[in-house]
Amino acid sequence: MKWIGWRVAKTAAAVAAAIATAQLLDLEQPLFAGVLAILGVEVTRRSGLRSLFERVSASLLALAASSVLFEAIGYAIWTAAIYVLLVFPVLSRLKLQSGIVPGSVLVFHVYAAGEVTMELLVNEVLLLLVGLGCASLINNAYMPGERSRLAELRTLVEDRFASLFAGMAAVMRKPDMLWDGAELLQADGLVREGLERSLREQHNRPWAPRFYWNDYFGMRRRQLESIGSMMELLAHAYDREAVPQAERIAELLETMEAAIRSDYYESGPREALAALRQSFRSMELPRTREEFEIRSALLQFTVELDRFLDTASRLKKRREEGGDEAAASGR
Repeated sequence: MKWIGWRVAKTAAAVAAAIATAQLLDLEQPLFAGVLAILGVEVTRRSGLRSLFERVSASLLALAASSVLFEAIGYAIWTAAIYVLLVFPVLSRLKLQSGIVPGSVLVFHVYAAGEVTMELLVNEVLLLLVGLGCASLINNAYMPGERSRLAELRTLVEDRFASLFAGMAAVMRKPDMLWDGAELLQADGLVREGLERSLREQHNRPWAPRFYWNDYFGMRRRQLESIGSMMELLAHAYDREAVPQAERIAELLETMEAAIRSDYYESGPREALAALRQSFRSMELPRTREEFEIRSALLQFTVELDRFLDTASRLKKRREEGGDEAAASGR
C-alpha cells in the first residue's frame, strides 16, 4: 500500500526480528528488544551507523552508572532522580543524546529488579544488542535509491536554465517585452530538492569518497545566483540602439542551451564572450549618461555570464579526469 513507506516496512521487520531473536535466546522482557528496534531504524545508512554507536555507548554508560548509584545509595525514586541529574548532562556533553531513552529503559529495569546481578546485566546488554543490531542489519540491507529522481531533476533544472537564457535573449532583442522570469523560482525549488536528495543518497553510500550529485547541484545553485544578477542587470538594457552589441549578446545567450546540457566543458561560449567583451573596449566612450548606464549594465551582464561559465567549467574539468562521476550522472 502506498501509504506504508519503506521506513515503516523496515521498522516492522526489525521489530519482528528483534522480538523473535530475544525470545529464541530466552531473554527476560523480550518486547524491549522490539522497542529498541523501533528506535534504531533511521533514514540513511550513515545516520543508522552513527545512532547505533551513540545508543550502544550511552546505554552501556547509563547501565554502569545506574548500577553503581542504586547499589551505593539504594533503590529509591530519588536515586533515579539523582541518576538523571548526573548522567544526562554527561551524555549530552559527549554528544550521546540519542542514547538517553534506551539507556533510561535499561536503568529502570535495574531499578525494578531491586538488585544488580550478572544475569541481569547480561540480559540487558543482550537485549540492547539484539534490538539495535536487528534494526541496523535491516536498515543497511536496503535503502531506496535517489538516482533516478536526481537524474530527472537534472533534466528539469537544465530545462529551466535553457528557458531562462532564451527569455533573456528575447528581452535583449525586445526590451519592451513582458517576461516574468518565473523559471528562476522553479529552478531554485528544483535545485533545493536536488541538494536534499543528493545529501540523502550520499549518506546511503558512506563509502563513496566523492559524490557527483552534490557537486552538480551545488554548481547549479551558484549559477542561479549569477542568473539572478543577470536578470536584474537586463532591466537596465531598455534601449538596444545605445549598444550595438545587444544583438551579439542575444545570439550568445541563444547558444547557451548546448553548453548547459553538455557533460563536458564547451569553449565556444567562453571564446565568443571574450570577443564580445573586447568589442566593448574598442567602442567610443559614451556620449550621454543614459548610454553610459546601459553600457555599464550590459558590461556587468557579461561579467556575470563569465562567472556562470567559469562555475560550470570547474566541475566539468574534474569529471573529465575520471569516469566515475560521469557514470553517476547517467548521461
